Formats: sequence, C-alpha cells, structure tokens
Amino acid sequence: MRKGPGERDLALLRLLQDNAREPVSSLARKLGVSRTAVQERINRLARDGIIEGFTVRIGCEWSAGRITAIVSLVVDPKYSPDVIRALEKMPAIASLWTVSGRNDLMAMARAGSTAEIDQVLDEVGSQRGVTRTESSIILSTKFDRR
Repeated sequence: MRKGPGERDLALLRLLQDNAREPVSSLARKLGVSRTAVQERINRLARDGIIEGFTVRIGCEWSAGRITAIVSLVVDPKYSPDVIRALEKMPAIASLWTVSGRNDLMAMARAGSTAEIDQVLDEVGSQRGVTRTESSIILSTKFDRR
C-alpha cells in the first residue's frame, strides 16, 4: 500500500502550488530544512506521481477577454467512450471530468467570444450519445487555488 505525502510534503506542495518557480533555497528556508532535502522531496514526489508536472497559470488580464463555460452532460453509457474521445479532440474543451449525481460528465469550455462558445456548446450537444446538456457561463473568479 502506497503511503501518502507527510506533513512536510504537504507544506511543500502548498508552497509549490502558490509558486512553482520559487527557488529551492527559498522553499528550504520557509520549511526549515536544507536545500538538498527539499530537492530530494520534490524529486520523490514527482517520481511517486504526487507531482505530475509544473505548469503555467494564465493571468487574469489575458483570460479576462475569454468566455468560460461549465457544461454538464448526460450521456448514454454505451456512447460514453465515444463522447469522451470526441470532446478530447475539441481544442475549446480545456478539462473534462466524470461526476456523480444526475450528470455524467462536466466539461470546461473556453472561447474568445460568445459566438464561439455558442458554436462549441452546439458541437458538444450534437455528439452522438449526449442526451442533455446544461451550461453555465463563468462571470468572474473570486479565487483560484490551482
């Protein structure tokens, strides 16, 4: 049975989530451990699959001109793999999750205008096996811990 991250690892993960580019020496100071210990922890967390990668978060200024919609989908179970493959090929679909409850999938769609998001939503809804969709447009972000 794989052991999860310890208390120090969780503290390191929180710091990395705030700023993945923070120098290891600064992380070490904040955690009260050596630079080598922090680097070894990062390497182990990555090797164990706890850290999947380091990424760039798009700033609010750039994304402010983009439309984001959360789309709930009800899908006929026999078509679910086909729907997932089709949505994965759509560049406007940024994320896709399976969920519990009355919906089967939730997608995050992004586009440059309301006309574009309308086209994306039409394309999502027209996929074979999609029986119902419901969309919500994101108006603003109050906070984002990603």
